Amino acid sequence: METTVFGETNKSGKPCVVSVGVFDGLHLGHARIIAQNVALAHRNGWMSVVMTFSVNPKMAKGSMKALKPLSSMRFFDEMLEKAGVDQHCIIDFSDDMSKLTGEEFVAMLCTSYSVRAMVVGTSFRCGNPSSSAGVSNLEGLLSKYTSSASLVVVPSVFVEGEEVSSSLIRRCLLTGDLDKASRLLGRAYSLDLRDVPYEPSQNRLFYSVRALGQLLPPEGLYMVEATASGALAKCRLCVSEDHLALELPVRMIPDGITFLGE
Repeated sequence: METTVFGETNKSGKPCVVSVGVFDGLHLGHARIIAQNVALAHRNGWMSVVMTFSVNPKMAKGSMKALKPLSSMRFFDEMLEKAGVDQHCIIDFSDDMSKLTGEEFVAMLCTSYSVRAMVVGTSFRCGNPSSSAGVSNLEGLLSKYTSSASLVVVPSVFVEGEEVSSSLIRRCLLTGDLDKASRLLGRAYSLDLRDVPYEPSQNRLFYSVRALGQLLPPEGLYMVEATASGALAKCRLCVSEDHLALELPVRMIPDGITFLGE
């Protein structure tokens, strides 16, 4: 899978299917959008493109409380590649980018890529909030800036009567409901520990909470599964205000840990 920056012209010039969103955590709803994107692209011999943001736009503009993401960029890229996505395009959410209207964003998108289709969720919006574009007017904008691009709107996913969203998953994590967070994600919640500095002490590894790039559950003791180069080990994790203390039964430096259910 190729990784690019938004605004760069698609060098291949290949027709593509595009999905745009924050996609924080890549939950069940996101997975449905991306699966339809990939299926449509492969069926027509087009390129599958997923566009995300360098930072969460709502958090960057202060309309949503700033929290750490649900997934590292590395985990996210691995999931996209596994899903069959051809290109991950990262949008640098600069001040200039935040001022674009919805129409200006779509025009820029269609100038950079040979868009044949857009696959989005029902709540999709792009552009500055005061002049944004949603699914109701996106089809008209695509017809204005492309010759034949179509729009596919993917229904939301509901679990236990609630619409799956990154915001709901964050609330579950922050209140310690890891089982529900896992059901919404479609997999157990994991932390990427690669390149995170640690301090060893006997059979424990200590990680600074500040150095970790993902959202953490409340302080407490958790059972997790640590992975390292294919090796697995169940162990205890103590989450405190300042540190994670990982108690390992074997000698290993984990690449990541996955929270186990009750």
